[in-house]
Amino acid sequence: MTENFEEITSERLREIAATEQMWNNELRKYVASALDRLSTALIVVGFFGPAINVMTNPSVFQQDSIFWLMMRFIAMVLCGMLSFGLHTRGKLILKRGVS
Repeated sequence: MTENFEEITSERLREIAATEQMWNNELRKYVASALDRLSTALIVVGFFGPAINVMTNPSVFQQDSIFWLMMRFIAMVLCGMLSFGLHTRGKLILKRGVS
């Protein structure tokens, strides 16, 4: 009777470990995809938005001061760098897991 109980317990432990591994894998995929979506939104809003605004409205160069043009350029660069960082972090989470 004890051997049968030990077999049932070890089988149940393997099932729990397999379920936990599947849950961890799904959590990794969820977090990585959320970071990737955030990086995509950031690059669209923070980089392509101002770039398209300048391309479609060239009078921005005449109306805005140098200070605001430099701030816009710095914001575009920072958004691009942050987007790249978020995308890279998502890839690392897929490889190593959430930590």
